[in-house]
Amino acid sequence: MVVIQVQGGLGNQLFQIVAGYLLARKNGESRLFLDVSRVPFGTDNSRRLEALNLNLFPSDFSIEVWGEKLYRFTSYFPSRVGAFASITTSKINSKLRFKRHFFFSENVSTKKFEELDANTILHGYFNDFSIVEKAQDLGLKSDLLLSSQPSRWLTNSLETIDFDSNIAIHVRLGDYLKYPQIFGSLSEEYYLSGLDEIGFSKNQPLIIFSDQPNLVANHLPKISRLNNCRIIRSSSAVPSYETLFLMSKFNKIVCANSTFSMWAAWFNQGGEFGKKRVVIPTPYLLDRVDMVTPAAWRKIPRTSSPK
Repeated sequence: MVVIQVQGGLGNQLFQIVAGYLLARKNGESRLFLDVSRVPFGTDNSRRLEALNLNLFPSDFSIEVWGEKLYRFTSYFPSRVGAFASITTSKINSKLRFKRHFFFSENVSTKKFEELDANTILHGYFNDFSIVEKAQDLGLKSDLLLSSQPSRWLTNSLETIDFDSNIAIHVRLGDYLKYPQIFGSLSEEYYLSGLDEIGFSKNQPLIIFSDQPNLVANHLPKISRLNNCRIIRSSSAVPSYETLFLMSKFNKIVCANSTFSMWAAWFNQGGEFGKKRVVIPTPYLLDRVDMVTPAAWRKIPRTSSPK
């Protein structure tokens, strides 16, 4: 059985679980084991396992989850103590339960991902849409569905937004502001260039999504002051997977340097891959090589100025 050591937010969770699904399917497996004990520990300790709220896989494929109770317990500790306790317990569990499995660490192990068999523990981010496309060939769903009933906020949004005429803009702030040496911040010039590239016309409605909606106007003063611009302000009770689901409905999207909006861009292509008009920044992260993304997506340098 393939084991995934899940870490990070929803976008990263999706990449990791999809990589595990691909490896399992290639080796004739119909089950995946998720160790989620380390999900909250990293740049944002409020994170939770959310990827399974999206209906991604065929009905003949199952997922076993371990570690949710552990991270809920260790979340009461100071962050470093909680992370140490959670990861130590995870390692002990892996050695006892999967002692014959090969431990594959992305960018560290000399073995290639394509050479792995089902007796593997995967550790890494696997931010690579070529893996996603191969998983799609083996049953990964590209038309996004929720695994639970939508909130009233999501239902109302789906009923009132015209996804053909509106352009979605994603602005990632939050933990990105705390770690500028890793993530960096995107300039307003990038977003203006992205709108030019995507075919923005005067008076066309714009909708901005952000994890910090109260700060967006300071980061995008020109765009936010447009009469046709609206900043989404959802309740803190609305889960991030519902926001991703809503963003996935737009046909035009200017992404942040975030896997969250890139997944929103990937889903719901309408059967014709590349139908959406998508802009993404390059480089994706300051300390990492750009990820492999669909060829139809337009990459714009972070420092670009509008034409």
